[in-house]
Amino acid sequence: MNNPCRLPFNHPPRTTDRHRIRRIRRHRPLIALVLTALLAAALVPAAQAQTLPFVPPSYTAEYRAQKMGLSVVARITLTREGERLRYRARVRPTGMLSWVRNDEIIEQSILRLTPAGLRSEEYLYSHTGASRDRRTEIRFDWEALKASGTHNGRAFELDIPDRAIDRFALQLSMIHDVWSGQREFTETIVERNRIRTYEFTVGAPETIDTPMGAVEAIPVTRYNEERDTTVSTWFAPRLNYLPVRLEQLEDGERLVLTIQSVEWHDNR
Repeated sequence: MNNPCRLPFNHPPRTTDRHRIRRIRRHRPLIALVLTALLAAALVPAAQAQTLPFVPPSYTAEYRAQKMGLSVVARITLTREGERLRYRARVRPTGMLSWVRNDEIIEQSILRLTPAGLRSEEYLYSHTGASRDRRTEIRFDWEALKASGTHNGRAFELDIPDRAIDRFALQLSMIHDVWSGQREFTETIVERNRIRTYEFTVGAPETIDTPMGAVEAIPVTRYNEERDTTVSTWFAPRLNYLPVRLEQLEDGERLVLTIQSVEWHDNR
């Protein structure tokens, strides 16, 4: 028995049905585009549109370099101040070297976390206690794409590309590159008198012995043809990708900086 509420398949559409079908066909391309956009929005998390670069939680780490019985200690801290980061290092001699040298190096970057990546806002380098004190300060204007500052009292200004970082914040930017799984990457560095672009190669994980114990770390290497220098850094995933070893090979001489300890200041 036919259902009185159901039209037979061969029943001709009513006038209102025909008009509705024509309207749907006329707007089908637009409907398809809207449907595609809605499906894409449903499949991609909303937060992905505003993804910020990965950086470690706030921490303080101590590193030590030794050569010919002499040693230098570097204390590096990362602190969060809202959307900004303060990345600071203090380097000083220890042991017998401190008897004859009272040098102190302070290097600091203030950066902002943005979806476009880490953006340097201020950079400071200060070396005191040497035969001649040195100081560099840089401020970044990303709207004008300018970096301006002073080096040993002399003013300078540089045009900068849209994607660049100061030389100390390079380590933080590299942490994000390694965390994101890149095998090769480039970084553009703003220095006091020029812009440099470095190429990096990521190697297979290795086991690195440290005073904190053995850790698995990912090596990243850069070769500087101009100075015939190779610089390698090992990043440890278990330690939020912190560098655990830095090695510079120049003129056959090797200088190694190894992590000694780390203290985390928050649980992110």
